[in-house]
Amino acid sequence: MFELTPWSIPPLLAAMVAAALYARVRTNEHVPGVNGLLMLMLVVGFASIGQSLAVLLVDPRLKQMATQLAYFGIVLAPIAWFSFCISYSRRQIHVSRQMLNLIAVIPALTLIIALTNDFHHLLWAPAGDGTRATPGLWFYVQVAYSFVLVIGGSSILAFMLSVSQSSWRPITAVIAAPTIASLGSIMTLAAHRGLGQFDLHALGFATGAWVLYRGVLRFGLLDTIPVVRDRVVNQLSDPVVVVSHRGIIIDANQAALTMFAMPREEVIDRTIAQFMSSWPPNDLASKGSANAEITIGGQIYDVAFSSLEPSAHLSDVVLVFRDVTVRREDERRMRKLQKELERLAHTDALTGLYNRRIFMQRLEEEVERVRRHGKALSVLIFDLDFFKQVNDTYGHDTGDVVLVAVARLATEAKRVSDVAARLGGEEFALLLPETDQQGAVQLAQRLRSAIENNLYLSTSGTPVKVTASIGVATASAAADEMDKLLSSADRQLYRAKNNGRNRVCSTML
Repeated sequence: MFELTPWSIPPLLAAMVAAALYARVRTNEHVPGVNGLLMLMLVVGFASIGQSLAVLLVDPRLKQMATQLAYFGIVLAPIAWFSFCISYSRRQIHVSRQMLNLIAVIPALTLIIALTNDFHHLLWAPAGDGTRATPGLWFYVQVAYSFVLVIGGSSILAFMLSVSQSSWRPITAVIAAPTIASLGSIMTLAAHRGLGQFDLHALGFATGAWVLYRGVLRFGLLDTIPVVRDRVVNQLSDPVVVVSHRGIIIDANQAALTMFAMPREEVIDRTIAQFMSSWPPNDLASKGSANAEITIGGQIYDVAFSSLEPSAHLSDVVLVFRDVTVRREDERRMRKLQKELERLAHTDALTGLYNRRIFMQRLEEEVERVRRHGKALSVLIFDLDFFKQVNDTYGHDTGDVVLVAVARLATEAKRVSDVAARLGGEEFALLLPETDQQGAVQLAQRLRSAIENNLYLSTSGTPVKVTASIGVATASAAADEMDKLLSSADRQLYRAKNNGRNRVCSTML
């Protein structure tokens, strides 16, 4: 009943290719054009089974039935091919229902002629020796029409890909695929003129479809709409990149190529991870969109990620880069300016110490802390003895030099947690948290000695003698008049002055 011959190998191979490709394409169900390619694989598989049976079966009647069965697939394959190509261009080329019906007229007639061929022999006519059929008139009509659909659809797809400025690989695949399918048909026609039962119709279509998948669909290229890319995306000043769900760059506009400083052929088919470390973005899978900030070529970009198919498990992604370098630099300068303004509002312009307002604010905070935690708190107030004489004798420029030097000595004498401030004129203060009377007096004596022994020079280079009188007040949580801590230190300062200056006087509240 069955006879295995070499002629059965091509249709069996076509069936295996169609089945394998169908399984691979099913993983890209969200991509436009997939349905046409799946239909192509189904009809090619159908034709392959029919051709296989026509070759394997021995009974002539069964052979004829199998041949008619195969024709269903052979006739529908060009339509499926054309549908696949047009589905990609659906936004640019509108095919009306009437046009689709018109396209299906000749294939429908071919199916009817194939079923009724015994009555008219328009598709296949018995040969003179009665052993081999020869193509009839309608056979050549169907072949020519198939070539028109396959080559026409592929030409449209190749044109759209070239308009979108894609890489050479998909365009080459679109040109090679119909060529392979057409060669299969041409070789089959040659077979009927002397090569026996050799039939490569189905194998040619299956191989061509595989080339299309490998060169176009596998990279998710069909997710980009050419007219949108050509008329909008490529004219955007912002870089735009399309990345497959595998992380491979499949398209980029001119602004993106400029950003990468690389030609198109070196960008396409690279992984996006080579250009940015934050791939994939964290929220992309769950929300369908995400944002990140990256640096490329010394420029700072805010990147918006958007899934082309948010509902799909695996989706290609569009990346839109917004150059924010100038904005970030402006923000950095603004923050620096704000910090400088805050510093100027909090500090004394001449000495760099805190001003009276900040000192009083910190004093209130430390007093409340003492009330809560019971720690000691000391305040030290000092001013320079006979400072007016320094200004009158050497000038205010020298006086400013002395004030800056004294501020430096006060900063060096205090701890990190202490607060040094210039209250006004030649009057300074130190706030000493968690410092008892003994510790405060010791610090005051060191500071007094440092001020007395420091070398001060006038603007003319003359040595200037400077001393300081210091008042110290210390309070604890048990103090009744803690709010008067500053005034108590001030009274001790005047006591030091009245007792001869250049000395330290202290009190405990």
